[in-house]
Amino acid sequence: MGRPFLTVLTTPIQGAARRGYQALRSSVRPLVRPGVPVPSTSPYPGHFAVTRSIVEGLRLCGADFNFNPRTFSELARVVYAPANEALAQAVSLKQQGKVEYVAAGPVNALFPSEAGGILLSADIDRLFIASEWVRSFYEAEAPQLLRKLRVSPCGVDAGFWSGDGERRREEVVVYSKNADESLCGEVERVIRECRLTPGRIRYGSYQREAFRSALARSRFAVFLSTFETQGLALAEAWSMDVPTLVWDPQGPAEWRGRSFQARSSAPYLTGETGATWRSIAELRVAIERLLDGQVLPQPRRWILANMTDEICARALFKVIEEDMLVRTR
Repeated sequence: MGRPFLTVLTTPIQGAARRGYQALRSSVRPLVRPGVPVPSTSPYPGHFAVTRSIVEGLRLCGADFNFNPRTFSELARVVYAPANEALAQAVSLKQQGKVEYVAAGPVNALFPSEAGGILLSADIDRLFIASEWVRSFYEAEAPQLLRKLRVSPCGVDAGFWSGDGERRREEVVVYSKNADESLCGEVERVIRECRLTPGRIRYGSYQREAFRSALARSRFAVFLSTFETQGLALAEAWSMDVPTLVWDPQGPAEWRGRSFQARSSAPYLTGETGATWRSIAELRVAIERLLDGQVLPQPRRWILANMTDEICARALFKVIEEDMLVRTR
């Protein structure tokens, strides 16, 4: 069987000696440490959401690809590496003439100079970014990379993120990522004044199943984040057919000690998926419009038309195919 067109690489390929050593360790571990469970490994190493979405999306597309091959003989000459160790290996292999094309993003780094400046490598052919406003980071730091950029959001599993239609209509998810506690309190107060029950979800401290369950019981969701390059949790809510009211301050923000001007807290929000607000008064109006039926969002319909795993993976794969077609002309 010949090599595939594309390899999705998030774990560096090990040489034969290293693979042999690891196999030996695995075989003797039960003897050396009897009764100690073997540490589990993720089926989608790297950024879980991005890796899962692209791999499952490409499978749904029937794309000609493989994922984290064990040996160099299985590696395609076209490599998409959205994880930094794998990207460093892909760049090195391209420099050796063993790989022809390397794509990266959207999660290798937020700023081009971050992560040791790995995205600045001249051997990267394509850089995917999560949304259009992320381009501003490159305009400021590395304008020479602008020609490499293409927007490629992460898709959602519309099967997993699917409600059963049995919502308790008085509940509301309040998704708090990095907002002040005082703002969270004000939001919850307004929700209670509208005779609804807020339930807070804190970024980084919940399981997917718990978030899905909370969304399934909710009339709508309020999201509090100073900025989002995509807003995957928003897309998950939309897939559950839950409209979102998003605080969108577009003010000073910070990432790993670096300050910048945020451009959006919901880059993909539309009238079908919800509304933005900046003040508590605007939030109250937005809630009243939803409750009165003045607006009738259809967020799941939007997701199924625009942001499933298959749709997003197909678009990314098409960009790479077109790049390679240009090379062969």
